This record gives sequence, structure tokens and C-alpha cells, in this order.
Amino acid sequence: MNTNQFDAIVDRLARLPIPAPAAEPRPARPKRSEPVVWTLPGVFEGMRVTTSFGDLPVQALRRRDPLRTQAGAIATVEWVDRIRLDEEFLAANPDALPVRIPAGAFGGGRPERDLLVSPHQYVNASPVPFSQDFRRARDLTGRPGITRQPVAMANYHLFHCGAPAAVTVEGLCLRVSP
Repeated sequence: MNTNQFDAIVDRLARLPIPAPAAEPRPARPKRSEPVVWTLPGVFEGMRVTTSFGDLPVQALRRRDPLRTQAGAIATVEWVDRIRLDEEFLAANPDALPVRIPAGAFGGGRPERDLLVSPHQYVNASPVPFSQDFRRARDLTGRPGITRQPVAMANYHLFHCGAPAAVTVEGLCLRVSP
């Protein structure tokens, strides 16, 4: 083969259309045939946590933030996480819907404003602020005004301080544990 023949073959090949690579099919999202058992605690986005420098929306918490505990001591945030639950998940798992505790449900402005928490978040249900009677929020839904809050999407924020601590969220004491 001489140079002219070689160049002619290269020219013909260059004019051939190059097929685009076949797109890999995306795997279908698995559908849950059975609901999951929801057991995670958490605080709904937008709720205010008491820190040493004032109240802060829970989504703004970071590692090493100093939180004021119920006893007045400081506990340092060791770990934070966020869990987003979409409409499909909440429809299949209604037990994951947040519990709404209205302002003043436990007297004395506790909580200071409506509080939304995961049904498995432990809250101090005592009518006396410095007494401790922690109950899961889901177990409080029989009390006046405490209900499940239907939402299209839930953003729960979880955090802990390396050791069990009782922290204040919206003026109500919640228990957080590693």
C-alpha cells in the first residue's frame, strides 16, 4: 500500500459517522414492599437549639459547638447528621411523620413555640422544668394538642455530645445520646 492509498482510506474513515456510545440504563429505584420500622430520633429543621451563644437553628449546628444542657453545663457537639425523607418514603412509612408539640403543651412556655421532632425523640414531659420524665414523642400523642404533623418532606437533624445529654430545643429539654 502506498501513501496515497493509505491517505484515501484515512479520509474515508474520517467521514464515517461515529455512533454515540449507548447510554447505560439507570437502575430503577427499588420500591419497598414493606414499611421500615422507624426508630431514629431527631429534631425537625428550623427548630432552635440553645447554645452557649444563644439559640441556633438545628441545621446550623456543627461539630464543637457548645450546647447549654438542662443543668446549665456546657456539652460540646461531637457529631451531626441530617436525614431527608421524601413524600414517597413518608407515605409508605407513616410512623416516620414528625410529632408536633404545640407551644406551652407542658406549661410555663415549654416549648416556647411549636416543636416538631421525630416520633422517637425523647422529650422531657414533666410539668416541672427541672424534673426529668423523658418519653418518646410518639407516646405523647394522646395528650391535648400533641399530634402527628402531615408533611410532604421531612428533614430530621440528629446530633450528640459524646455522652448522653439533656439539651434545650425551643425551651423544652430533649435527650440526645451517642
